[in-house]
Amino acid sequence: MKRTAAAVSLLTAAALTCPTGCSAPPRAAASPARQQTPAERLSTLMVTAADLGTGYSVRPFDPAGGKSAFARSPWEITGSVCTPLAAMTHQLPLGRPLAALSRVVTTGQAPGTRIYVTLATYAEGGAVTAMDGLLADAVQSCSLGFTVQAHGKSERYYPFEPEETPAAGDEALAHRGLVTPQGGTPRPVRTTVVRHGDVIAVCTAVGGARIARPALLTPVLAAQDAKLG
Repeated sequence: MKRTAAAVSLLTAAALTCPTGCSAPPRAAASPARQQTPAERLSTLMVTAADLGTGYSVRPFDPAGGKSAFARSPWEITGSVCTPLAAMTHQLPLGRPLAALSRVVTTGQAPGTRIYVTLATYAEGGAVTAMDGLLADAVQSCSLGFTVQAHGKSERYYPFEPEETPAAGDEALAHRGLVTPQGGTPRPVRTTVVRHGDVIAVCTAVGGARIARPALLTPVLAAQDAKLG
């Protein structure tokens, strides 16, 4: 009993005389915070109805969904150097992005018109290549109109013309035209493309009598540009 009591006394004394100076067991290293995937990043950057205000609706859109899709990827569209322009008309991204996301915007101010917004994010240098190579070459080369094909169907883009670009992002390009699908009815389109760093935003208005007004895209472009800026 005496030896046991002495041992307890020694342990108690050691605890009292070394409250802070003794080494503590090492703590487990904190796990690093999980980074967003490219797709998750785009979902936080995409314009929403709250960003646009009263009178606007923003819904998810899958450009490759449905049997009626003209093409499910830009690589299915053939014809000429102008194919990137046709791809954007169908809300397909330029080049080879890491991820892409699309939404369709409608507003009571322009019944019958749909505004599609497609965001794509790229590896370093990829957005500049897509914008300055694929897109710029197409806009400069296709002012006389063009025809593209996909899955045995064709589309005629005529007339087609570049437009004045807005002061947005790191660089921007804009164009408009009339698209006539094989055996179908012509529909007007107006597109503005803006690059912010490694993200490219494409806003395309399709159909409706008021599409001829450039101001139709302005609120959507401004809201999307603010989220990317």
